[in-house]
Amino acid sequence: MKNTMKMNSIKNGLLMLAAVAVLSACADPSASAEKAEKAKLRESYSTCINTANGVPDKLATCQTILEQLKTIKEQQAFAEKETVRVVDYQRCLTARKTGDGQAYAEDCGKIWQEIRANNSPGATN
Repeated sequence: MKNTMKMNSIKNGLLMLAAVAVLSACADPSASAEKAEKAKLRESYSTCINTANGVPDKLATCQTILEQLKTIKEQQAFAEKETVRVVDYQRCLTARKTGDGQAYAEDCGKIWQEIRANNSPGATN
């Protein structure tokens, strides 16, 4: 009797294991690919920022990527906050060109440092 109960327990365990294997095989592989694509887009933005060196023309390209990030629910908060930073930086550069360049140089530098720090390889947002 004990052997029969033990065998039934083993059979139930094997059936459960088989069911888990079948269900995991049915998981949506596109969900994993979509998640990887979203992470890649965020990485592309960070790379763009880190190679832009504060040049307004290059920042325009980064802004395009940022607009795409705004469409991803998980990235919306980051994208909105980052958009404000980039716009502030661009305004600062414009003010620097049209006004007292020395007064704005320090402020622009601080904004750019914040953008870079927020997109450094170790940053998580």
